[in-house]
Amino acid sequence: MKTDLNPSPRRTPLWQERHDAPTFVAGSRRPHVLVVEDDPVQALLLTLMLDHHGVDATLVTDGAQAVEAVKAGGYTLVLMDYLMPVANGIEATRQIRQWEHEHHHMPTPIVAVTASVMAADCAAYRAAGMDDVILKPFSAGALADVLARHGCARQHGAFVHGALS
Repeated sequence: MKTDLNPSPRRTPLWQERHDAPTFVAGSRRPHVLVVEDDPVQALLLTLMLDHHGVDATLVTDGAQAVEAVKAGGYTLVLMDYLMPVANGIEATRQIRQWEHEHHHMPTPIVAVTASVMAADCAAYRAAGMDDVILKPFSAGALADVLARHGCARQHGAFVHGALS
């Protein structure tokens, strides 16, 4: 009689997180987000978190680059820092909204990513044409909520961290 010293692997995950990376349906296209952030640490954090949520990201480091990137097209969402060189987030958003209006483009959702969330600041973001605000520092859950509100959520399957045992 032969005995198997290696029993079949356990098929249930050791743990799961609520905001795990999605498993995509074959042939589906990942959302593409423009990240406008001049701080290298914040930029890295955002792009890694977006990848974890199944979103492709393109990074630019100032508002003028953001305007040109939006004109080139293809973004589901723009995550816009407020304080940046060349053109700040409000100036860049105004220019983007003007260009979209002049060229009859559907507005791309723009979310302020900032630590400046006093009532007057938020009113200025809205007046410039921003659609939402996410407060720095933000959690993976807060980012997932913003992505879901603006059409970047994808169908998820169970995703397992680590090996099965």
